[in-house]
Amino acid sequence: MTSHALLLAQETSAVTPTDASPYEVITSLIPRMDILNRPDELLAALANMHIVWASALVIVGALCVLNGYRWHKWVIVICAFLGGLGLGQLLSSQMGESRIVMAALGLLCAVIATPLLRLAVAVFGGLTGAFIGANAWSAFSSTPDSHMVGAIMGFITVGLAAFIMFRAVIVLFTSIGGAAMAVLGAITLLLHVPAWEGTVRTSLSTNQLLLPLLVGVAAVTGFVLQHSAIRRTAADGDGEAAGSG
Repeated sequence: MTSHALLLAQETSAVTPTDASPYEVITSLIPRMDILNRPDELLAALANMHIVWASALVIVGALCVLNGYRWHKWVIVICAFLGGLGLGQLLSSQMGESRIVMAALGLLCAVIATPLLRLAVAVFGGLTGAFIGANAWSAFSSTPDSHMVGAIMGFITVGLAAFIMFRAVIVLFTSIGGAAMAVLGAITLLLHVPAWEGTVRTSLSTNQLLLPLLVGVAAVTGFVLQHSAIRRTAADGDGEAAGSG
């Protein structure tokens, strides 16, 4: 562990957690698509999240991992609304009345996403691919600072795949997103336990691949469980159709 990482860990551990919402924390991390490979920056941001929000992240993330495809229409609409809020936040600096602009654009994006569900899945699937590509590039490439190359490749690949493998991309999107929320929420909860805070910080800071591994394991688990549930539902439907015939 470098002296810089140690100093940063000591500084962030001394910071008193604030009541930042998950939205505020996530928007602060968006400029770094490869944030899973930057544990010190991530821990500094998570330390500002309240324990209530962290608990909500764990619950919502776990539900997305287990039942993301079943509720994918609602998930897409909510994500579109949150994306509209982010766009409104960017525009509010020029237009003023930030909350009104954010709410209006959030509602507009949610309404548009409803009839254009396939296009919305392609966009959010592409963003998921960008997240995967950026973190994979940063983890395994000899030039981690150029992680946006991996992000662009991931966005194009998964975004186009949404028009061919619509169901698989939904499962991938909800599994990755849910896994990231659940893992980050769980880490935030551990940071609020004084007896475990130091161990969590040291473990994540000294092993850069640990956090991507945790998210990857949770995401693969969710992908397999959702895919199995979809196949089981399809098989039950075919059985009922054959019985009625």
